Amino acid sequence: MQDHYNTRCKELTYPERQCIERWHNKDKLSNRQIALLLGKAPQTINNEVLLGLVQLKTKTKYSSRRAQELHKVNKQHCGRKSKLSSDLNQKISEGVRDKQSLEVILQSFIGLVCLKTLYNWLEKGWLDVKYHELLYPHYKKAKKLRKTQPKRPFGLSIEERPEEINNRSGFGHWEIDTVILTRAKNECLLTLTERVTRFEVIRLIPDKSARSVNTALQSLQEQLVFKSITSDNGREFAKLGEAVTCPVYYCHAYASFERGTNENHNRMIRRFLPKGTIKTTSQEVAKIETWMNNYPRKMFKYRTPSQMLQGG
Repeated sequence: MQDHYNTRCKELTYPERQCIERWHNKDKLSNRQIALLLGKAPQTINNEVLLGLVQLKTKTKYSSRRAQELHKVNKQHCGRKSKLSSDLNQKISEGVRDKQSLEVILQSFIGLVCLKTLYNWLEKGWLDVKYHELLYPHYKKAKKLRKTQPKRPFGLSIEERPEEINNRSGFGHWEIDTVILTRAKNECLLTLTERVTRFEVIRLIPDKSARSVNTALQSLQEQLVFKSITSDNGREFAKLGEAVTCPVYYCHAYASFERGTNENHNRMIRRFLPKGTIKTTSQEVAKIETWMNNYPRKMFKYRTPSQMLQGG
């Protein structure tokens, strides 16, 4: 059994090739002696010498520079050929720019590649889009927040919410929030998310006040079924009980994850209306609402909230 062998990821380096050149051409050492000095297998040195041979006028010599150049060329042909094509790159990039997740984009060519491959292409920079352009770019895990009771409870606590609502076993239970466009007193969005179907309702209201919220809710009651509403402890939701007849449950303070469905939808809205948006229109808001309700969801086997609402 031989004493010297190559381990994985222990290829010959350029300085080692320079040593081989000096020992082979000038000192006239044998391949086995060179292998002993470098701690490599004799066959490795033999292959290396054959790789780097150059023809001179009267004889052949080993050239470390020539061997290094050929080594780089050969390394480019290593590994499996990528399945990424220009057409595939275009489809993925267009999907990301259309605010679709990679999981949804994958459905159009499922079986060709896997989801991990798409993420690898994105991280290596092989696509025309960047990682931060994803719908939900994950950089680090969020810190877990402690649940604390609000100082001024406006109504029923979320701890009193029935299991039917917690388990999402019945339709008509909504989560509510407001999305501010600018810090200045301006128009804002009132968002409602149905917990079972993930159906989204967005309304542009004049300001972030209890009166504006209640006015919008009263008009929505003619179109939607409200069996319960889950809200945070913002002052704009302090008088929800005056606008709706259904129970209103309030989350713990600083516990937005208790309305996780609505918060995730708010993040999707931010893709179109980032913080600092000075002005928007009801038509633009309606377009965003339509896009969200027709966006395929993995939890529904890539059916849309609109299809779930219709029982499809």
